[in-house]
Amino acid sequence: MTDLGTIKTNRRILARDGGSSALFQGYSIWLYGDTFLEKPDALGRGLISNTWSYTKDLDARDGIAGFRERTDSHRAPTMLVPETPEERAFNQAHDGETCREKPCGERWAIWPPAIVADPARNRALVFYMLVHAMPGAFNFQSVGASIAVLRDLQGPAQRSGHGPPLVEGHADLMFNQNDPNFGTTAFITDDILYVYGCGTPTKGGDQGCRLGRVAAGQALDRGAWRFYAGDGRWSSAITDAVSVFDGSSVASVWWNPFLQRYIALYCKAFSEDIVMRTAPAPEGPWSSETLLFRAMKPAEGNVYDAHAHPEYESGDRETIYVTYSRATAPFRSEVRLVAVRLRKQ
Repeated sequence: MTDLGTIKTNRRILARDGGSSALFQGYSIWLYGDTFLEKPDALGRGLISNTWSYTKDLDARDGIAGFRERTDSHRAPTMLVPETPEERAFNQAHDGETCREKPCGERWAIWPPAIVADPARNRALVFYMLVHAMPGAFNFQSVGASIAVLRDLQGPAQRSGHGPPLVEGHADLMFNQNDPNFGTTAFITDDILYVYGCGTPTKGGDQGCRLGRVAAGQALDRGAWRFYAGDGRWSSAITDAVSVFDGSSVASVWWNPFLQRYIALYCKAFSEDIVMRTAPAPEGPWSSETLLFRAMKPAEGNVYDAHAHPEYESGDRETIYVTYSRATAPFRSEVRLVAVRLRKQ
């Protein structure tokens, strides 16, 4: 394991978590969740629930640089998956210590865990969760998940309606809070989109990762999805989905040519242990966990958001690149880059 240091970021960004990525239109695009700003953006916000960065630096051997953001008139980074007018109005009414509507700090947040390039349709699929957050630490609940479509780097990604809403008032959502968190991580192979849903919003202790698949061109058609039901069976009923491995709500799964296996990578809960599993197929059977490395201990809390970046693998793909965020002070963080050389068993 080689620690390659921090990912340099816009100086106006104080802290953010996440960091999943994909190669799209010649750029590596990175997604982040809650982002704390040094100065308010054009709408007066010091906290926005998602941001994104992109770079043409596709060689990670000496670190990754050259990141840029789409910025607003205040030069603050913009959201990749924007709020609806209703969500924005709600958030503005509850913003600040002297908000117009109580409780102050209540908000809608849009957290994007994964992005997948769909070059056959010249688009990227951005998975997101809609989260209802209340004041206080860890006081939030996902109400559902869906997919937004990014057409180019001008952004933003577009949210779509999907007929009769699964969640009242939120017609864009394809999954509700009682469904697995589909969108944890995803990939396309042979024009089939595979999507993992790790954990269930209403079941806090659930770390099981379920698997869905759909023709990539029908990704936004919830009725076209099939869910792995075990023993080689795929079902149209989401309730038939079984866990293919226990993981984390933040994870990466991808095909690695060096190992000739799929790799699932994530951070174990309440630790700094970054682990991996392997399997010959997306549905498994998955191996037991192997410790890859221990992340640098944060100033507070735990590391929880390890991501792999397959677009940076080169040559025989023996070396993989992993990032994670860590707190450096209250409302301050960094994203660190690590190179790991794989070994065949």
